[in-house]
Amino acid sequence: MNRPLVGAAMIVRDEERYLDACLRSIREVVDEIVIVDTGSRDSSVQIAQSYGARVVHHSWNDDFSEARNVSLDEIDAEWVLYIDADERLSPVSRKELRLLLDLPEILAYRLWLQPRSDATAYREYRLWRNDPRIRFEGVIHERVVPAIHRVAEQESMIVGLADLTLLHVGYEGDQTDKHYRNLPLLQRQAALDPSNLFVWNHLARVLGALGDTNQAEATLEAVVARDRSAGVHHPVASLSYLDLIRYRHRRGEAVDDLVAEARAAFPENLAIVWTEARILMDEERYVEALVVLEKMVELTACEADPGAPAYDQRLVSDLPWDSIGLCRFRLGDFLGAAEAYRRAGDCASQDYGYRAKEAVASARAQGLFGQRAGVSVGDGSSRSMTCLDVKTKIEVRQ
Repeated sequence: MNRPLVGAAMIVRDEERYLDACLRSIREVVDEIVIVDTGSRDSSVQIAQSYGARVVHHSWNDDFSEARNVSLDEIDAEWVLYIDADERLSPVSRKELRLLLDLPEILAYRLWLQPRSDATAYREYRLWRNDPRIRFEGVIHERVVPAIHRVAEQESMIVGLADLTLLHVGYEGDQTDKHYRNLPLLQRQAALDPSNLFVWNHLARVLGALGDTNQAEATLEAVVARDRSAGVHHPVASLSYLDLIRYRHRRGEAVDDLVAEARAAFPENLAIVWTEARILMDEERYVEALVVLEKMVELTACEADPGAPAYDQRLVSDLPWDSIGLCRFRLGDFLGAAEAYRRAGDCASQDYGYRAKEAVASARAQGLFGQRAGVSVGDGSSRSMTCLDVKTKIEVRQ
């Protein structure tokens, strides 16, 4: 009769920088908080206890699933909210949450996860019924989804979509310590589960970040080759295509064929579309770039797909219009450029540079500035980027 409704399950180690804000964001909507501490030397335990959390001390054994499953074993509530210390739950009322959890046919919910403050959100499995059959697997990039789907099939239940949002703030700042921690775990998990493309792509990124670019590129090439041979393209492989394109483009290699292959495999992936457009612009192929950018605008106008990855927020707002404006300006279509810069300014109202560029393009269209008047839009405002600079990193988890 008195069983708690929602319990938050977490693992923590030296998270005093983030933990207070996380617990503050959930304290009004959860009935219990279970924190598995794997060896904190800071004030994490004291912060957890100040919010009434039940702290379980568990040695770190280089296995994320093991630690997470300990937290699940300790939850008494009917539902589990899986959350990390560097995440925050956006405000939601207890009443709203209870309405979601009262539906008997729902086993689990996919919530929105915003992986960083400047990114769009994507769906993740973060809320499910407390069931001993639902447990994590994998030493890193641990997965609970297979277990959820097995139980859903056994019980004839479904997975729902909930408009609750978690904001992740832990990717900011220097990630070197995390890279060194994750490297051996990624290598171990890749050996245990060689078909997990996300693990291989993360391994490539960690190798690259730690300076082993040759091995990083070789790993990316292996992922792309595996995806080609599979017959059906895996969404995660888009990450490896993008990173491989960047490596080769930075060396000055021709990447047209690889970009075309990536576009064919993932025609609606905004990061790949954007990368192709910016490479064409770098090569002053503005007519071709416009075709790609206009397709990108069409894609951003579509309703968000629950299965879509996360992108830099500017990819779905001002950046496509800014680039269309530059292409049209360089091609002499000043009216079209002015309109594109106006649209960019509407998307990013605090960037007054767009209004200035719109004014320049409008004046050029009216013949107020000659071709040699010394006024140019250049390569965009100070915020303009090449395809290698913009954060087109996308997040796909399993």
